[in-house]
Amino acid sequence: MLWQRLLFGTLMVAAVVGIVAVDACVSAPGTGEIVPGRLAALPITLLALLLVVLAAFEMGRLCQAGGHQPATAWAAFVAAGLVLVPWIEMHEQLGRLGALFSPAVHQVSPTVIWLGGGALGTCLAILMRRTTDRALSNIAVTILLFVYLGLLGSFLVRIRCLAPGPAGALVLIYAVLTVKAGDIGAYFTGLLFGRHKLAPWLSPGKTVEGAAGAIVLAMAVAAGGVLVWPAGLAVPFTPLQALGFGALMAVVGHLGDLVESAFKRDMKIKDSGRLVPAFGGLLDLLDSPLFAAPVAWLAMTLRAGIDYN
Repeated sequence: MLWQRLLFGTLMVAAVVGIVAVDACVSAPGTGEIVPGRLAALPITLLALLLVVLAAFEMGRLCQAGGHQPATAWAAFVAAGLVLVPWIEMHEQLGRLGALFSPAVHQVSPTVIWLGGGALGTCLAILMRRTTDRALSNIAVTILLFVYLGLLGSFLVRIRCLAPGPAGALVLIYAVLTVKAGDIGAYFTGLLFGRHKLAPWLSPGKTVEGAAGAIVLAMAVAAGGVLVWPAGLAVPFTPLQALGFGALMAVVGHLGDLVESAFKRDMKIKDSGRLVPAFGGLLDLLDSPLFAAPVAWLAMTLRAGIDYN
């Protein structure tokens, strides 16, 4: 129901903003410090880790309903590690955790090493079942679980770690609010004005008008965000660039929504879970940010001359 969406949506936004505010506070440098302390970016990283692990088990159940038997616990473990890697890398650069990685390891990205280990571990986990029944699909689905949730989700932490201090938290909330503005614009525009189906074979509820509304509202939020950006912190985009960023987030977020719809339609399930009332499941909340996060990170890191510190 609409009132449930509004109520729980508002509560979730308030909770996320609160966690970001806590993150910004604990990440602020103390007296005499040049860089933030050991807790820098930790609250947001832990939140991302929790959401990814819960989503992994939710998606595991979704896949089981479709006849697959992924190694869900292993996938959740690998996904959690992928989310933690950017935080570890940031603290290593700050000199906090430098002992964790030897010079030899630096020749290859820790993410690549963890992905490789995850793939090998997946094969072993499936072989330990001592059956070849659907072994190929179970291995493939398990790898999909930690790549889709862990690898894509890790870019939310990478955005946060663009700056160890409060600026990183602000940049992340800016990116998430932009992509979720696209979701909100699509929902209400489609509800009020939707006439032409966008992809009826995939998601009958999505309309061309809704997609247009997503782009407009995401552009407005992105541009408005940079106009009210706090003084003293590097602005990620100019107002004109922010308009393009908003449109990009809306399109990529919409694509993520359609991909998750394909998963559910293939498994013949309407809602991915019941963890979040009125929203159908955790995957329904994460689908657009998961797809948008790598693109947002790339756009922000390619921004010429920016220094978030």
